[in-house]
Amino acid sequence: MNHDSSQPADGGGNTGDPLFEGVEGRAAEDGDFADERFMEALREGRAPVGPMAAKVRAAARAAYAMRRRDAVFADIGDDSADTPPKGLRSAADLAGTPRYLRFHAPGVTVSLEVTVLDDRRDIVGRLTPPGASSVEIRCPRGITRHTDVDAAGAFIARSLPRGPVSMVFHHRTDSPITTRWVCV
Repeated sequence: MNHDSSQPADGGGNTGDPLFEGVEGRAAEDGDFADERFMEALREGRAPVGPMAAKVRAAARAAYAMRRRDAVFADIGDDSADTPPKGLRSAADLAGTPRYLRFHAPGVTVSLEVTVLDDRRDIVGRLTPPGASSVEIRCPRGITRHTDVDAAGAFIARSLPRGPVSMVFHHRTDSPITTRWVCV
């Protein structure tokens, strides 16, 4: 008998991972099969078992510590990463192209263009209608950058680190507006 050493000895796809318990006949490495089993487990309320990574926990705590209770929340409405252009064959085709995001709050829209430059990110944005005097760009690692917003509501932030960011738009008279944390 010819035995492929990448397959478990039982001939099934059981890798010891509780998510794949009882799986017979197909390898867990089969992408479609593994994805379907993972989604099935989530639907049934069986999340993958294991501790949260220390980096993830630290980022979550930092983001929570930076929350602004006095701010109006702008939630994400559109993200070009979620809705790629028609005819796109693979995610690799997006490499080197900007990512476009749009956040919405009552009476306000924040539009962003994120450009990847190795491990750094440039963000060009516009607040509609204009009115904010500055934007605070926050990262969980404690890096905060303040940038002026021009009379048309536009701003530029260059050379930001890769990872989660959130923005707080400061007005002279109104409450600040904060965006959801998003990885760039």
